[in-house]
Amino acid sequence: MSTHIGTVTRTLHPVGPPRLAPLREPAELVMARPRMPMELALEALRGPLRPFIVWALFWGAKPFSELMRHIPEVTKKALRRELADMERIGFVCRDVRPGSNRQAEYSLSPLGGTLRPVVGAMYEWGLLCAQPRRASQERMRARSGA
Repeated sequence: MSTHIGTVTRTLHPVGPPRLAPLREPAELVMARPRMPMELALEALRGPLRPFIVWALFWGAKPFSELMRHIPEVTKKALRRELADMERIGFVCRDVRPGSNRQAEYSLSPLGGTLRPVVGAMYEWGLLCAQPRRASQERMRARSGA
């Protein structure tokens, strides 16, 4: 009994030049529409954490652990990511204290300080929105005799 093992041969076919994506101009050279001031302001305070961070740093520098206490329902990972992003943009300054713990303090930069009136206005507007709600709750309590 003889067994014959066949050999497999492969034929290589010539391949053409690689297909390249069409050349695009660098993003800096592409003329994009000018961004509206409101877009820039909304981007600066993008997400729910940035106004809270600015509000927490309103009156001075704070360590990370104190920021965690001031911002409701935030995880360490989310706060670190947001602080790093705000530092990269230039809203927040991070100052590492020399010592054994390498504890960092965060403060508003001069650019971040310009957000104080914006966040303050948001706080005042929130107070105005809370007043009608409180008044309606008090009326409901008065009607129910509580």
